[in-house]
Amino acid sequence: MIISSNCNSFLIIALASIVGWGLVGVFIRLSSLQSPLLIISMRFMITFSVLLIVLLAQGKTKQVFKDLFSNNTIIVLSLVLFLTYLFGTIAFMLAPIGEVTLLISSSPFFVILFKKLKGIVISKNEYIGTIIAILGVAVIFYPHLSTKLSLSGSSLLGQVFALSGALLFAIFVMISNTQNVLNKQINTLSVTLGTCLFGALIFLYILLFDKTVFPLGELNGVNILSIFSLGIFSTAIPTFGFAYASKKLPPLLLSNLLLMEPVFAIVFAYLFLSEIPNSYIYPGILLIVLGLLKVSRKTSADNIA
Repeated sequence: MIISSNCNSFLIIALASIVGWGLVGVFIRLSSLQSPLLIISMRFMITFSVLLIVLLAQGKTKQVFKDLFSNNTIIVLSLVLFLTYLFGTIAFMLAPIGEVTLLISSSPFFVILFKKLKGIVISKNEYIGTIIAILGVAVIFYPHLSTKLSLSGSSLLGQVFALSGALLFAIFVMISNTQNVLNKQINTLSVTLGTCLFGALIFLYILLFDKTVFPLGELNGVNILSIFSLGIFSTAIPTFGFAYASKKLPPLLLSNLLLMEPVFAIVFAYLFLSEIPNSYIYPGILLIVLGLLKVSRKTSADNIA
């Protein structure tokens, strides 16, 4: 397939967005802040400010706020997405960055599980891909399960939070898909705004009423720069960039590009934090990527079935 120069620019935007998401774990670790709630609330306070500026420039502020507060489903979706980000933040603070990113990327398999529970026909490729990916997750968990099990403060607990985040994101996807089936349009900007608003409100509460969670002494230059970068370069820009690119690029290409996120995360964790993943992650990432590819590439025969 020949990609035009115009498509190349959208491809670069999509890749830049994925690079930004791949840096999330690095920025969280570099901040050295101890409260995941403080990190996520500051992150979304910054993103909320950027989003407001964009909405004001586009003249969409009133409509986006109206859709947010007049639709209970959008509020639920915003809350689920906020909790997904919160669980991901906790996971990054406890477990190796590459493993966390990879496990969070496994959300499509929870979507398939939900479809099965709802009695929706599952294709052969989806079955095979899910089994392969589950084997990949098992390989990543194996070093922790083969030793004395201890959840307290361990990377295993971080992996559990990562999988919980993937589960929450799958719930988000299923609710969104259900609304599409019912021909009820969801304003994605309102969902993004709602997610950021939850974070902004929590940040204001911490700032005004809970100074123990907001230690001013810890807000040195590195922490401020890390959180600012997390909010701008790993949240705001990737969110708008990928949404823009997704309107111009094929869905299959986009889903395959997203497979690069764990790779970027592992590389950045090594470069900036000298974090060397355990040897089990390599066969694990291979199996999960193969599973995702199998799921995304449905044959026409599978679709008919």
